[in-house]
Amino acid sequence: MNPSESVSVVITTYNRSNALLAVLAGLAQQSDRNFEVIVADDGSREEHRRAILESSAAHELRLLHVWHPDVGFTASQVRNLGVAA
Repeated sequence: MNPSESVSVVITTYNRSNALLAVLAGLAQQSDRNFEVIVADDGSREEHRRAILESSAAHELRLLHVWHPDVGFTASQVRNLGVAA
C-alpha cells in the first residue's frame, strides 16, 4: 500500500461498550497506524457513546463516531452511514 493511502475501518455497534472497547484496544496496538476508525452506532444510549469517546484507545486513534436513532435493528443503514463518512 502506498504510504499516502489510508484505510477506513468501519465498526458497527449497539450498546456493547465492553466488546467495542476491546476492538478499539486491539486497533490501537497496530504497528501500522495509517488508518481511521469509524464507529457506526445503531442508536446506542448516551452512556455507550461516552464510553467510546472517553476510552484511552479512542484517544490514540483517528476516530469518528456516527450515530442514528434507535428505530430497531438497522445495522446495514448505520454501516452505510459509516462508509459514507
